[in-house]
Amino acid sequence: MGLRASGHFLTLMALYLVNMIMRASFYITIASIQSNNYLGGLSEWEIAGVLIIYPIIELSTVSFFGSYSDKVGRRPIFIASLFMTGGAALLFSLTPIVTLLFVFAGLFGMGAAAEVTSTLSMIADCSSETNRARLMGYFDLSTLMGLAGGYGLGIILLQFGVMPNLILLAGAAACFISAIIAMFTIRETAVMAHHEYSIMQLLSHVARDKRIQLMLPVYIPIISLYGLLISNAENILEEHFSFTATDLIVLFGMLGIALVAGIVTMGHLSDRLMKRRPFIVAGLIGFGALSFLLVAYADNFAGLWAIWPVLPLLGFLAGAFPPAAMAYLTDVSDEESRGSTMGVYSIFFGTGMIIGPATGAFAYTTYGIWGLGGLVALFILIAVIGTYFMPEVHESGLPEIVGND
Repeated sequence: MGLRASGHFLTLMALYLVNMIMRASFYITIASIQSNNYLGGLSEWEIAGVLIIYPIIELSTVSFFGSYSDKVGRRPIFIASLFMTGGAALLFSLTPIVTLLFVFAGLFGMGAAAEVTSTLSMIADCSSETNRARLMGYFDLSTLMGLAGGYGLGIILLQFGVMPNLILLAGAAACFISAIIAMFTIRETAVMAHHEYSIMQLLSHVARDKRIQLMLPVYIPIISLYGLLISNAENILEEHFSFTATDLIVLFGMLGIALVAGIVTMGHLSDRLMKRRPFIVAGLIGFGALSFLLVAYADNFAGLWAIWPVLPLLGFLAGAFPPAAMAYLTDVSDEESRGSTMGVYSIFFGTGMIIGPATGAFAYTTYGIWGLGGLVALFILIAVIGTYFMPEVHESGLPEIVGND
């Protein structure tokens, strides 16, 4: 599986577990604030505001956390991120004022910046070219399990009448517990630089890399699509679907199993063939088709159930994107500036999480659910075209386009 061969089995296993708990804490918060029982019900734009502010703060701090992890190590940054995220979830459960949510969303953003850069850097530190996609794929599995366990469980608990504030308290507690677990189980993985670089030098080194620049039209649209779906899922479910809690469990379970199988299988194939681009494109097509079908059939979901095998098939295909995309980013990173490179990925992520909820709110309020469907198709089209301009790292080495000194 690539874990034992990495020589960091225990650290990686603990890292995946803690990442899953932390992600669940975040996504259960997102599900809870979308409930009509939370502070009397937030408006579409208030929810979008929370989801936009947190990546803005993430963008503002991610460069610091990423480059600082290159200077002082990954572990302290990672542990701090867990306490920040748990604190934000706790404050969300206690605040009586909507305006304060925007402030606390900023703390979520700082936690996200610190967590993403340190986690991806640690996994990259432990990987090699022969197991990179698999190790990154397992990270995505832990993230997706956190999403399913957080966002999905949050929606189900809300359907059963559990108050959102209680759900938020549970999420905060889980995140604090994960921080304690990390303190005792995760070891430092960073190879400290032989030369002393300033944070600005590290960032400049990464920003001038043409390979990083070519990722922009691929990564930002797909993360925008992700943000669009997260910010609108609860409204779509409540207003357009007639689901029972059992229906939700079946749907999430079916797609979750297919996606897990796709990530594991496609990650192994990507490493075996030493190819990234074909798997990125396949995953984009699968994810885009699945998203579009779920949106397009929202008002007539029975029609989609009639051809239900299409859903797990597309879910399996969508699993090709995460491991290949993250392995590509690691392939082009330099060991001494890896934290800064992962910080750039967080910038991609934060930008997409601003664009997605904002454009999704506009499309949904202006054109309804078909507006969302058109936006999904546009994001996928841009990303697929962008992939054409990303050369395979292991085929060419890219000496002619690398802009680093």
